[in-house]
Amino acid sequence: MRTSTSVALAATAALAMTTLASATAQSSPATNSDAPRAQLAELRREVAALKSAADGGAANWLTEERAAEIRGIVTDVLADADMRASLQGAAAAGYDGGFFLSSADGNFSMKINLLEQIRWSFNDNDGAQAHGFENKRTRLSFGGNVVDASWSYRLAYYLGYSNSTEAFGSGELADAYLAKTLECGATVTAGQFRLPYSAEYAIDTGNLQFMDYSVLESAFGAGYGQGVKVGYENDSFRVGVAYVNAIDSANDTWTGGSPEAEWAFTGRVDAKVAGNWSQFERAQSWRGDGYGVKVGAGLAWERANADPAQTATGLTVDATVALGGASLAFAYFMEWTGDSGSAAIDDATPAGYLVSGGVFVTDDLELVARYEYADADQDFGGAETFSTLTFGGNWYLARNTAKLGVDFGYAFDAVSAIYADDAASNNWLVDPTGEDGQWVLRTQLSLSF
Repeated sequence: MRTSTSVALAATAALAMTTLASATAQSSPATNSDAPRAQLAELRREVAALKSAADGGAANWLTEERAAEIRGIVTDVLADADMRASLQGAAAAGYDGGFFLSSADGNFSMKINLLEQIRWSFNDNDGAQAHGFENKRTRLSFGGNVVDASWSYRLAYYLGYSNSTEAFGSGELADAYLAKTLECGATVTAGQFRLPYSAEYAIDTGNLQFMDYSVLESAFGAGYGQGVKVGYENDSFRVGVAYVNAIDSANDTWTGGSPEAEWAFTGRVDAKVAGNWSQFERAQSWRGDGYGVKVGAGLAWERANADPAQTATGLTVDATVALGGASLAFAYFMEWTGDSGSAAIDDATPAGYLVSGGVFVTDDLELVARYEYADADQDFGGAETFSTLTFGGNWYLARNTAKLGVDFGYAFDAVSAIYADDAASNNWLVDPTGEDGQWVLRTQLSLSF
């Protein structure tokens, strides 16, 4: 369009110059001196008019082109706005520490996690050997928010569980609770949950440094309970108190004799000396992590229904140190039972302690060791003490998401029937009378995602 207009202007100008030259040549300078000037002025007016018309056409063309482009942009923007409007209220989905679904406002959400642990062990018990594979844990869990961010829930179910540390086993419900965070910062929980008591059991199974919780945790820990719990946390302190049917009891049924205990309480307080709380949600201290120190104590108090005079009290104190590539943990447990009228357990005060730690030799390889000692302070026809050393290593394929562990355990004393149920989770067996020196080799693949 612009090219044709320029050509027209050039042709018009050329024609005008030719006409002017011809007119000038044919006119006598003496008789027609004003004629060329008049003709030149007329031609200039015609050229200006043509140029004005041409410029107006170009402007019109430019205006139409811009209008077309603007119409296209507006159409795209409106289409995008319509699409965004149509997605309002749609659920978001993805993976962030678990597969999740969430409403657009985040008030309703669900995160799905799976824990799978496959173990192989070899036990030498006075020449008698036991070995084989076991599906140690298969757990499916759900958690998230309901109503708004202040309401949360968790549901966890063990599809498979071999030699349960807790009071439940394969095919049973673990966590099942609803929690509300109040404006003051406190949280009230109702349902079935881990009881606030020991530091080791506050760590989820998938984040352990060893293949399982210690035998002392099984023997002295509070486990799960059904009831209500109140907790509060700030930057330096964390506290929790629970009132439940019974300590270390899950999936209770309501009967005419409920509850299982006349009363049962547990409580725990933690003080964070250095670091941040998230460092202590796992047993490992990765290379590059900061320095962290946490100390705590727990109390468990229960009176049994069967014998109202029997009152059991448990106490634990512990400390955890994270060194950024190495870690160290210590825990002490003690229990005592009031007068029950039973000569076997009158005023018994069983106690025990454990020391454990790990150090990373590379970013993905950690060496670990744990020593446990317990004294039952009562004799049921077997050894009263339990003393074992476990050492080995972990290869973290993807940190706690995927890891392979191998360890070796040696029992200095005979493993008696007193500890049989508690020691089974770590593949210890009861020794024949008069025998000791039992050892066990274990390897375990753990996936937690």
